[in-house]
Amino acid sequence: MPDSPLPTVRRSSHMQVNATRRAGLWERRLLGADVSHQQNLVLIDAEPGAEVELHYVQNSESFFVLAGCLRVSAPGFSAELGPGDLCYFPPGTAHGVEVVEGPARFLVVFAPARAVLGPAEELCPGSDGDGPEGPCSD
Repeated sequence: MPDSPLPTVRRSSHMQVNATRRAGLWERRLLGADVSHQQNLVLIDAEPGAEVELHYVQNSESFFVLAGCLRVSAPGFSAELGPGDLCYFPPGTAHGVEVVEGPARFLVVFAPARAVLGPAEELCPGSDGDGPEGPCSD
């Protein structure tokens, strides 16, 4: 039997926190293409009001909220997510996110992995229409 690759352990508390190109958002790249070709995993810390504009990505993208409240959106869709909630965007889906209560902390999973996580490929017009109410609604 061939040798199996060893598991990877990353301790976010020991990782460098990097500012992103968006105000109020910081990241720790927990898992990248240097280790996994299946996914990138990024831990985001965010201030209230921080946002990522509506954009397209080639990969699928999932948000899992650890703390705070996010509003995720896509054309014709909007939902609020609280701790323990997840939203999955299939590949090629225009989407955005805003921190409506914070500070917030969330995991972002990109699949398949990309060698370099760069800026959004293409901005798109804002969403119109509302989706389901979320846990942070009054």
